[in-house]
This record gives sequence, structure tokens and C-alpha cells, in this order.
Amino acid sequence: MEYGSLLLLFDDENPCWTEKLVQLAEEDPALLPEMVRDGLAERKGEACVLTEAGRTAFRKEAAASFLPVEPGIPDLDPGEHLFRTRLRLLLDKKHIQRWGVKEYVPGARFPVPDLENALLFSLDGGIEWKWPSSPAVERMRSDWPVTGLAARKMAPPPADAAARWFETQGEAPAVFEADLLYLSRYDFQAYTSFAPLPGDRWGLLNADRFFCMDSPSPETVNLEWFLGTVGRFQLALEVLRRMVLPGYMDLDSHDQDGINWLIFLFETEESAERCVSLLAPFGQDLIRPAIPMDVWALSFEALEAFPEKAETIHDLLPVIGKAVVRTP
Repeated sequence: MEYGSLLLLFDDENPCWTEKLVQLAEEDPALLPEMVRDGLAERKGEACVLTEAGRTAFRKEAAASFLPVEPGIPDLDPGEHLFRTRLRLLLDKKHIQRWGVKEYVPGARFPVPDLENALLFSLDGGIEWKWPSSPAVERMRSDWPVTGLAARKMAPPPADAAARWFETQGEAPAVFEADLLYLSRYDFQAYTSFAPLPGDRWGLLNADRFFCMDSPSPETVNLEWFLGTVGRFQLALEVLRRMVLPGYMDLDSHDQDGINWLIFLFETEESAERCVSLLAPFGQDLIRPAIPMDVWALSFEALEAFPEKAETIHDLLPVIGKAVVRTP
């Protein structure tokens, strides 16, 4: 049997599929067990992945369709791949973006100074962010002191600026990883004359950025995970503002506000509400060292229940998401 477009779902960014996700992608889920029967796919728990024969068939189908794509091989727990694919499909289905471009980057990784949680923050009746006074960040600010609009008067950093700086510190950087980075380029044609910046391998320039995180249960026992994630996101913004896109992280090339949202994802609305209850009491202190930035909570339940297609992502997420704390 020829599986065509179903086979091509298993690309290098989406290596794992279930019947439910296949249906969400508007393909026939009944064909997935037949792919398993024919030896093109195999089950890994609830997920299906391509076999070697399936990858060969994928390449043949891609070549026949003139598509420069490669078959996916899972390099994470299948559940992590399924999370990313499910979120991408739902976001894509729930807004149109007719005058813009949608881009999805699974597993976007950003280098940050290697600070354990105890060096990121402390809790004593509130939150105190310790990372701004860490030796690594103080050195970074000394070596790369110019940010904001003043940085636009200087030559952009070379592509390897951040990597070389971390190398000079004699320590490998840690990583802030967004499970799914969504880049919204509304009215993108107005920005086609602006050249990309050398170190911007993620394509952050002139996009609104939504850093989505697969999150644990929002209980007090997991508070350190949430604060550690917020802290490393702040560190990622610090690196980007100084060594990658100085002058362009908070304003785009037309001097319009840029958006950097950290979004905690949950299965249910009840969990999203508990996330707000857990983190909102910190108020502006939660984001103070890295303003402007926002923290939001969002549930798959709300995404799936949204009854229409919003025009833009800004007509969707503020309606179904829950603001934890926003830049004033």
C-alpha cells in the first residue's frame, strides 16, 4: 500500500505519531496500524516510529514529491516528541495568521551561564534573584556592556560570539531549552529588507517569540523547577540581549515592541490555574531582572476547546491562556 502524505508526517522534527495526532493532522488514523503491519512503522509505547524500511520509503516519497526533508529518528523519550507535535498542530489549527508566517522550532537550545538553582535565586519570604550578581554574569556585562538601541550603532556580534565568550570562561555553558519555540512573523513582508544577524541561528529577529515548556504538576514540591526555569530563561534573554541580538530582542527593526513569553503548558485548565496560584504571588519580582518578559500558563484542554480560528496568535493566547505575570 502507498501511504503518501501519512508517511511524510514522520519527518525529522516529528518522528513520533499516534492515531489521535494523525487525525489532528487531518490524515486517516486507520492507516497507522497498517503501516505497522507492513513493517514501515513500529510501536514504542503509545507512539509509532518509522522502521528502517519506513525511512527508506519516506525518502522515496519525499524525492517523488520534491521535498527536501529527512525521516525522523527519535532522540528523546517518545512522550517528549509527542508533546511538541501535539502543541504545534493545535497552535497551527487554532489561528490563521493570514498576513504572517508561523514558524515552529522544537527543542530550541540557548547557551546560558552554568548556575545551579542555589546560585540563581533564593527564597526568604519572597524571591531574590541572585544570578545578576554572579561572577559569570558580571563578566558578561563587563565584556558586552552595550544593549538596547545604542547597540544598533555598533557592528553586530559575529556568529560565534557567544560560543567564544563561554570558551574564554573555561567552562562549558549550561542550556535553557524550550520544548517548542513558536515564532510569529506578522506582516512579515514589511521586514524582508532587513538582513539576518550573524548569530541568530534560531531566527528570532523581527518575530514575536513564545517559549513553550512541558511542565510538571504545579505543586509546592515543584516550585524550584518552575523558578529554575524562569531563572534560566532570564539568563537566556541576557545572553541574547548582549551577544546575539543586541538592540533587537525587545524592539524589532521598525522599533515596535518585541515579545518574549515563557509559557508553562499543562493538560488541564485546573492545572493552569494552580500554576497561576503558585507563581503569581511573587508579582513583578518574578520577572524583574529581565523585564520586558511575560510568564503565562496554558492548557491543552483550553487549546482543544477553542471553538474557532483566531486571526493571529495574539487573538488566541491571551483569550485561552492565563497570565502569571506581565511586563507593565
